[in-house]
Amino acid sequence: MADGRTRVYITVDVECAEERILGDTKSPAMGYDLRIWGRFVNQREPLGIELIMRELEAYGQRGTFFVEAIGSYSFGMDGLTSVCQALHSRGHDVQLHVHPVQRRADWHTRGEPRVSDDIADYPVEEQTRLLLEGRDLLVRAGVPASELLGYRAGNFGASNDTWRAMKRAGLVLSSNYNPCYFSKNCKMQYPGARLGLFETPEPGVYELPVTNFIEPTKRFRHLQITAVTLDEIKHCLLRYRALGVKEVTLVTHSFEFYFLDSAEARRGFPNRLNVERLRGLCRFLDENSKDFEVDTVGALARRLSDAASSTHGARDVDEGAPPSLQFPHSNAIHHARRVVEQAYKRVAQRLTFG
Repeated sequence: MADGRTRVYITVDVECAEERILGDTKSPAMGYDLRIWGRFVNQREPLGIELIMRELEAYGQRGTFFVEAIGSYSFGMDGLTSVCQALHSRGHDVQLHVHPVQRRADWHTRGEPRVSDDIADYPVEEQTRLLLEGRDLLVRAGVPASELLGYRAGNFGASNDTWRAMKRAGLVLSSNYNPCYFSKNCKMQYPGARLGLFETPEPGVYELPVTNFIEPTKRFRHLQITAVTLDEIKHCLLRYRALGVKEVTLVTHSFEFYFLDSAEARRGFPNRLNVERLRGLCRFLDENSKDFEVDTVGALARRLSDAASSTHGARDVDEGAPPSLQFPHSNAIHHARRVVEQAYKRVAQRLTFG
């Protein structure tokens, strides 16, 4: 970071949806049109990745889109290709995302057991095969192989073995270390972890952790558009910058900007609050460009790879940064506002679907 700005990574997990069972209820599998493009019969404009790209591009920004590849076996290679080419042709960064369960997204209808969706549950050899398979699918979909250097696991469900698998698969940059998910899916534990970019125990593999803060309830909260308010995002960005952390990584999904009314009827409605959060983030970063720079995972991974092969080493990694994880805290006012905003979203959804 030669000019001293904090780099901000706006990352989007792009994925279809497998069949899901909740009690006696089965939600259907949803493919590219609904889950990724957000195309609905009652909406003039798509509410998925097209909306996200448009909001970013309005401020000259580019996002990193972690595109799920294994689902192409269930939902079609043509759909994956159209998504990758649309993103890539508009200058956005495409990197690898894998949900193993989507190989057979209609597993329940088939009468098959549901396989684990967390890559951490597989031995390192199988993890490596999944990564190579996913990368090859994205290459078939039109993404240049030389650009595919980053990986995010479905559900952040990675382990330390995932770093080993990435090394074997020729991947450079992981974005999976997420304290908010330590009690859920993420099984990564490493005493050398930092708030920003850090080197993993696997030589040549680096981790760009998902940015977290500590709530007044003492729990971790990650910077996800649908999960935190714009005020919390701004506060966290400023606190991380004050701490001297060089990288902040935010998360969203292709489906966070609409309410799904009916998959069968292909009806949905904009999630206006989440759209305003994304728009407000882009505006804030643009207005504070002297302090913040929007970067992509692919660009960072290429710099790390190039620097590691030189005599100077990986210069993006700040060797002088303290290893301790002193996460910033949010305040009670921001927390209270989020409770109100999230309640508003639930009410808006119920009123919309009446």
